[in-house]
Amino acid sequence: MTKTLAVEPRNARHHVREEIQRRILSGERKPGDRLSQQSLAKDLGVAQGTVRESLLELQWLGLVESVDRFGVFVEKLDAARICEAYQVREALEGLAARLACNHVGRADVSALRAIADDILSRSRENDEEEQGTLDRAFHLEITNLSRNKILVRLAETYRILGMAIRASRDPQAVHEEHLRILDAIEHNFPDEAERLARQHVAKARQMLERQTEQGEFIPNWVW
Repeated sequence: MTKTLAVEPRNARHHVREEIQRRILSGERKPGDRLSQQSLAKDLGVAQGTVRESLLELQWLGLVESVDRFGVFVEKLDAARICEAYQVREALEGLAARLACNHVGRADVSALRAIADDILSRSRENDEEEQGTLDRAFHLEITNLSRNKILVRLAETYRILGMAIRASRDPQAVHEEHLRILDAIEHNFPDEAERLARQHVAKARQMLERQTEQGEFIPNWVW
């Protein structure tokens, strides 16, 4: 069935990129599949130029690869690629937590604590989809509080790989780490906030690395 994206032109590229990304991460489009600009444009009800721009963004994210004279193909997303993204995320989220110390208010902290509590509640209900959504919201809000537009833009891109899977960690431990990060930000301890944020991301990466070494890595995609 054709899925037409009835959106304003200025938003079309974003929606096309999100839809192609969804198809890749859901497994609807497999590694090595060729992505035809013409077919996608017809399927999504947009101009080929919009599809071309969206594919260029996805190429920069590492989800697709352009091969001269042959076209654009879905990239293979393996554990090594995802761990590289987590290394980037570790550095940038540490910086975000440091910068957030200068801008956070009581209402911000309260809202973030509520999200952290909700993440834990959802994990106890085995609601993985909402848990993943809330976890992304928690981390992106800290990045937004950095008030650094370049950092925010980078976060919107690296999360595609760095947050595209659920790292199977103990929910209670994750909750405690979230609260410690917030405490450091609230009390304006930038060194501690950065250290804790980096440590939090590093633990997820290390778990992925252990799973890979033991042959247990099975990507559980979210978007």
